[in-house]
Amino acid sequence: MLQRLHIENYAIIDKLEINFHKSLNIITGETGAGKSIMLGAISLILGKRADTKVLMNKKSKCIVEAVFDRLSKKTFSFLEEEGFDTDDELIIRREINTSGKSRAFINDTPTTLKNLERISENLIDLNRQFELLDIQQANFHLEMIDTSAAIIPKVAEYKSEYFEYRKKESELKQLRASDDQAAKEFEFLKFQFQELEMLALNQGEQQNLEADLQILAKSQDLLNLSEKTNFTISEGENSLSDQVRALSREWEELSELNPKFKTIHEALINIENEMEEVLALTSEARDAIDADPAKKEEIEVRLNLIYSLLNKHRLKDAEELIDLHSTLDEKLSNYNSRDEQISKLEKAVEGMEKKLRVKAEQISASRKKTFKPITKKIMKILETLSMGSSKVEVHHENTGILTANGIDDIEIFFCANKGGELKPIKQVASGGELSRLMLAMKSTVANQMKLPTLIFDEIDTGVSGEVANKMGILMKELGEHHQVIVITHSPQVSASAHKHFHIYKEENKKRAFTRMKELNNEERITEIAKMLSGEAPTDSALSNARELLDID
Repeated sequence: MLQRLHIENYAIIDKLEINFHKSLNIITGETGAGKSIMLGAISLILGKRADTKVLMNKKSKCIVEAVFDRLSKKTFSFLEEEGFDTDDELIIRREINTSGKSRAFINDTPTTLKNLERISENLIDLNRQFELLDIQQANFHLEMIDTSAAIIPKVAEYKSEYFEYRKKESELKQLRASDDQAAKEFEFLKFQFQELEMLALNQGEQQNLEADLQILAKSQDLLNLSEKTNFTISEGENSLSDQVRALSREWEELSELNPKFKTIHEALINIENEMEEVLALTSEARDAIDADPAKKEEIEVRLNLIYSLLNKHRLKDAEELIDLHSTLDEKLSNYNSRDEQISKLEKAVEGMEKKLRVKAEQISASRKKTFKPITKKIMKILETLSMGSSKVEVHHENTGILTANGIDDIEIFFCANKGGELKPIKQVASGGELSRLMLAMKSTVANQMKLPTLIFDEIDTGVSGEVANKMGILMKELGEHHQVIVITHSPQVSASAHKHFHIYKEENKKRAFTRMKELNNEERITEIAKMLSGEAPTDSALSNARELLDID
């Protein structure tokens, strides 16, 4: 239940605080005084977006705060699940700063607009005058029937599964539709893969081949240098080996005279050993040199193949070609499993469709059971609102086609006069009839909706006299089980209030401000009399007002 509403710096409201009654609250006032503005502020609490245009004073922030009590189990569950503090009261606050940035709070904890929307679904049902068009829509009728049948959670579960089914169905369609393109792509990838498969590259092969090719290109130079090295060190007359060996013997003879001489001798022996090592390596290098032109050509052909593929795929080296080979192999494997994927997805979609059809049939059966009871209740309420000759009937067709709402095509048909043809509401209902229909429909499902607060904004438009009086009585009855807030221009509806608020404008030299006050009995008599006869109420109007209020 909406216990208190605080509005600050919103449109023409500088500061306003309202304490609502638990039953029927009536709000009256002249056009433009700020009744709709107050509803706009409430919309912020419900999670609607806002901008700096709502700021009365552009240098200060706007604050809208609502305090709720008598919270439902659903509300407590939401607060616990989302980690908010749980208490007997719920405080929702919106702040809009001077830059237009909005902040939202639940029990003083920052939150998102999405969370406000979710929690407010269990708190307030807001019906504005322009929303009378809702009752002309088949979706509204369906929601009302589902509420009456107590299957809202079941329908929500069905919808979730339906959208998952459509997602899988879309995936299947895309797989099937892309078959031709996939076949072409498969052949192209297969060709690229086979090129790399035939090449059979090894890690480091490119570098090794390039090194071998360079050696082959210098093979004759290497042979000549090898022979020259061998000749200089060991085979030539007065070779390096002979000279070092001779020096070594001479130093050996003097080595006993001084330790340094011995060191020189040992160093010369090391030189001899190093030269032997050079000769051995030179011999190995010479043996490894293959001057066969065919070998050189073979390496060049192999490298040209590698370079050609690197250029084709715009890669840097053979290692990247090896990685590409692996990637293509994986892609081809996925393509090979494509038929298996389609088959698996077909079975999944088929299974999901069967389950959905079973649930849709169950939902349809539950809906059908409510058609007679709900139309009977609506017509009974319409009868009390002086529409006893009207008729309401649920037009239903089982289409057999799965949609987000099941397999039912449902719309409530209406005729205002006895013997008239039943037609869709939008084709036959006038403004006053729409108002009464809205009230009748909402009253019919109000208890099942489990909503503590119902707000009606001028839905009594086009209704007056005894009909308005009956509408007021009906709203008062609604107030026995729900908190009802009604914005009205009807004196008869106003007379039914448990608490009557008057909204008005107060002006100074610079601007106008919205003010609101709770009326006492005498003030109510005067206000209702004004609604009956004008700004200067007549004695007759005052008497009539007392009669409506049952005040002597």
